[in-house]
Amino acid sequence: MTQLAFKAARKTSGDGPGQVGFRDIVRGLRNLGLNRNSRVTVHVSLSSFGQVAGGAETVVGALMAVCGTLITPAFTYQTLVTPEEGPPLNGLAYGSSPANETAEFWRPDMPAHPTIGVVPNTLLRHPAAKRTSHPALSFVAVGPDADEMLAGQTLADPLAPLTWLTDHGGDVLLMGVTHRVNTIVHVGEQRAGRRQFVRWALTPERIEEFNWPGDSAGFEAITDAIKPYVVRGQIGQAHVQRIPAEAVVSAAVQLIRKDPTALLCHNPSCERCRDMRERVQPRV
Repeated sequence: MTQLAFKAARKTSGDGPGQVGFRDIVRGLRNLGLNRNSRVTVHVSLSSFGQVAGGAETVVGALMAVCGTLITPAFTYQTLVTPEEGPPLNGLAYGSSPANETAEFWRPDMPAHPTIGVVPNTLLRHPAAKRTSHPALSFVAVGPDADEMLAGQTLADPLAPLTWLTDHGGDVLLMGVTHRVNTIVHVGEQRAGRRQFVRWALTPERIEEFNWPGDSAGFEAITDAIKPYVVRGQIGQAHVQRIPAEAVVSAAVQLIRKDPTALLCHNPSCERCRDMRERVQPRV
């Protein structure tokens, strides 16, 4: 048991009525079939559990106690800047965005953006955690495979850690969230040949340019295609599901090859999905 897991177990050993504790989460994860050999990318909504004794630290401790290697996005959208002009059909309105005035320079200890959630930031603070140096799409991992898993990320291939996970029999773990936040679906988009966008972020040395995946609001459409592979459970009030990463990626590839607009959302104000449709279905 890791130091954080041990602390979480002690801290939550006397859970109150209605509280979700360390042992509840450990039991739920093991019921999904996860173990010390598991390589897992996890997405968590802390509030979905109800009241968790010990908060995010308990969740992280339980994950580390059960799984072998964990990885989760630690994205820092606060570093993004928008140029006056750029490539066409790039899912972005160019010009001096107000966000440019408040954009922050990337630093290794920068917290993940608030929209990424409290659990990734808790994992970032763990002394054994490893983080990539991508200025906007960093990942944090902990466990015996963390270094190898993270090593391949580049500006051109920000999803490389998830590709490694997929190729090495990893799993996706969704805890109280839907496929709208299932980042590994983007690996399927990439394998199907869907071109990525381009974005820019501040670093102390320069403005970096890098590839950027599409929108994820339409990813719930993958649900039926992966249904046979999903192991479901419940921890507290949270619905949890474990899916083999390869099953998710393969399903996304098949859907997109059948329909180039698959998994795109239908929100008319979504610039990324609008421009992606324009790319694959140009106007006559």
